[in-house]
Amino acid sequence: MPTTNYPRLVSDIGGTNARFAIEVSAYNFVKVTTLKCRDYPTLAQAIIHYLQSSGYHQVKHAALAVPSPIVDDTLYMVNSPWHQSSMSKTQADANLDSLIFLNDFHALALSIPHIPAENLVKVGGQEADHGKPICIIGPGTGLGMATLVKHPTSEEYLAIPAEGGRSSFAAASEEEFELWKFVHNRFSHVSVERLLSGPGLQLIYEALCTKQNPPIEKMLEPSEITYLGITNQCFICKQTLDHFCRILGTTASNLACVTNSFGGVYIGGGIIPQILDYFINSDFHARFVDKGRYRTYLAKMPIYVIAHDYPAMLGSSYALDTYLNKHYIP
Repeated sequence: MPTTNYPRLVSDIGGTNARFAIEVSAYNFVKVTTLKCRDYPTLAQAIIHYLQSSGYHQVKHAALAVPSPIVDDTLYMVNSPWHQSSMSKTQADANLDSLIFLNDFHALALSIPHIPAENLVKVGGQEADHGKPICIIGPGTGLGMATLVKHPTSEEYLAIPAEGGRSSFAAASEEEFELWKFVHNRFSHVSVERLLSGPGLQLIYEALCTKQNPPIEKMLEPSEITYLGITNQCFICKQTLDHFCRILGTTASNLACVTNSFGGVYIGGGIIPQILDYFINSDFHARFVDKGRYRTYLAKMPIYVIAHDYPAMLGSSYALDTYLNKHYIP
């Protein structure tokens, strides 16, 4: 018989904030709380504080989605005060019987089959082919990618996390080549994450500002760039968003070709849901299908934006349930 072991702890940890929830039954979350990472010296202390304050100190099983590759016992959360945390020490200090860690886009990939239809916004393509591969891409603090594949004879899924944000950026226009040169002069290697992220918005904006006569020296925060761009209050901010959406279209298209994702191309992360209407009307889809002879092939692929408040928790829940019942992390 399947084990439940409810209540369980699930979490979506970022560089700045850590969101925790108690799962009291399958995909039913209560006490959803966001803590500031900087307020707690260690991840374990944040877990302990949350469990005690929520009244669920008896919880013994947890799954955490983290912005780090899962390679050995060390978490490399480079934008977090909990950088280089030990997974085994975190489990021991938090007094948990089971604790699994997932890369945040690993968890996001596993969430896809469990996201309600009303929390998905379709932006192109035909209907998804159930059983075909799924790819996920999402710009936020960085750029995440993953692939999800379904078992051929059951409803089980396996996620393949990736560090695709480190892929090299290739310009698709003269303007993008100018962007590439600007970034290359500063960082040498121009990864797609350098441009498709919050800091990437600032970098594109800065590059465009240097082309003005005279150059504009005032720098803006990513949230300011997106707001001024979507409200058409700043022409350079609007140009920045246009470049961002086009580059995301090309990058998502590359990933979709590699993974043959007729199960769907899903866009997550923190940026696109905030500019959703602008994004839908951008050149994203035109760039996505701009693959010459493969235009028709790509035009069939369904594309969705994830508009769910905490999708990584759904994926963490699925992973923890599989781990407790079948003793592997999907």
